[in-house]
Amino acid sequence: MSVAPSAARHSLDTFFSPSSIAIIGASRDPMKIPGLLLAFLRKNQFPGAIFPVNPNYPDIDGLPCYPSVAAISKPIDLAIVIIPAGAVLGALEQCAAVGVKNAIIISSGFAEEGGDSTAMQDDIAALARRTGMRISGPNAEGYYNEAKRVAATFSPTVDVKPDAPRLLATQRRIAIVAQSGGIGFAFYNRARALGIALSYVISTGNESDLGVGEFLDYMVQDAATDVILLFVEGIRDTEKFLAAARRAAEIGKPVIVTKVGRSGAGERAAASHTASMAGWSAAYDAVFARYGFMVSNDLDEAITIAALLATSPLPKGDRVAVVTVSGGAGIWGADTVSAQGLQVPELSASMQAAIRGLIPSYGSPRNPVDITAQAVHSGGLQKTIDLLDRSDEVDAILVIISMSSETRMPFKIAEQAADRGAEQVDCVLFLYDAVELRPNRAGGSRRRDSLGTDPCRCRDAPIGAARKIPADAACRRLACLAGHFGMPGRSYAVRARQQGVAAPVRRVAAAGDSGDGQAGAGRCHRAHRVSARVENPVEGYSAQERSRRRSPRYRNRGCRTGGL
Repeated sequence: MSVAPSAARHSLDTFFSPSSIAIIGASRDPMKIPGLLLAFLRKNQFPGAIFPVNPNYPDIDGLPCYPSVAAISKPIDLAIVIIPAGAVLGALEQCAAVGVKNAIIISSGFAEEGGDSTAMQDDIAALARRTGMRISGPNAEGYYNEAKRVAATFSPTVDVKPDAPRLLATQRRIAIVAQSGGIGFAFYNRARALGIALSYVISTGNESDLGVGEFLDYMVQDAATDVILLFVEGIRDTEKFLAAARRAAEIGKPVIVTKVGRSGAGERAAASHTASMAGWSAAYDAVFARYGFMVSNDLDEAITIAALLATSPLPKGDRVAVVTVSGGAGIWGADTVSAQGLQVPELSASMQAAIRGLIPSYGSPRNPVDITAQAVHSGGLQKTIDLLDRSDEVDAILVIISMSSETRMPFKIAEQAADRGAEQVDCVLFLYDAVELRPNRAGGSRRRDSLGTDPCRCRDAPIGAARKIPADAACRRLACLAGHFGMPGRSYAVRARQQGVAAPVRRVAAAGDSGDGQAGAGRCHRAHRVSARVENPVEGYSAQERSRRRSPRYRNRGCRTGGL
């Protein structure tokens, strides 16, 4: 049984939700990093006080500029430090002396360079221990608290563009904790494009004080965060990380992790990037499996898994109905689902009879359910999904359709509105041969920006936003459906050679959706990492798993594909 996150105050509350921020090294030049930090705080309408600190200016952008932190003479929750590395320790000493609670060091040139620079970072860590001031970085990119509008970062992804529409498929939020600022904010950027709401994105930098473990602990207890996505090179604060992972498993809060630095070359790069020792991959994988982390080695796949968890209720079992407009796509879908260790059971006679009345005689109601293209136009697709949604024969529905025609709208949004949030089973759409939908200024979407009308508005459409993706990634997204049936340590993914688009949002997810699917309920234990190419069914697995998959018993096991 899941336990609600604690409502007690956390030691990092003033770090992530400061009432006042000092920018040490602020600049009038909005094209430089110090200038961007101030500009993004103001553009995002940070509600607290901002204190630029630079002895070279009397004011910046209409704000009084102070020669030092001591000259501010007001309480400061967070200091953002962007000055030469050699001056950072002195600035932090001044911060500690006037009671600054937290600091983010954007400046680089510390342990990632080695030599004497490592000693400077050690001194920062010692200062944090001695004074109690919490320090993120150095060599960090800062963070963004979307709900509180705290843009303590220079990442251009948080720039405010008033004329750009914002898709919103759910109110449930994901948090991103990354040991790479570039990748962390890339996750954030792609998640926003899919209409996913976010709570935080944090770049941990070199972790002289605060590390991934402590940030994970914060996200686990945070009531505004429903799903956590990690990008990890190596864990330094091991005990804190394990305690946070254990807590996440106990309360049923899903954690997705991408672990890099698995190769010799990757380990070398990690050491020079954030001075991280990437470590033994097997040990990391054992920890991830023990606590039910979902492992993904692909950026788009990780975001898709997060989207599914943020927009859909967790399946209660492993029975999947495959509903398709194409017989071939249905077979492909059934094979893919079966490869994940899930069932594609033949439907009962009564259910087949009910579906038979909704589709042409040449369709198949067995499972996969081939409704044919005709049923899309007659309403059979939506009615079939509704029947399956109300039944107790399946736990999830995989809908495979085509959006190759800009005039085809397979769902009637008005009829769905009454059922929004009332789904009984997880429902995922997979689009093949899709048009590219791009946001327009009216807040909807249009086909390749060339249509004068909006055939499928993203704020209403059940698919959210669709876009072209690489062929290899197309089928991996189907695999994301496979994940949450209490089976720790098993990793699956299937690649296919067919161009496609996956739209990982709930069937009724639209702007303003309450997002009350219980993705936090229950344990989330299956990963989606290992790549098994079609031409080599054992590639990427451990030696023991390869041996098992080569055995005659495994190879002759067959796939449950209904009546096909």
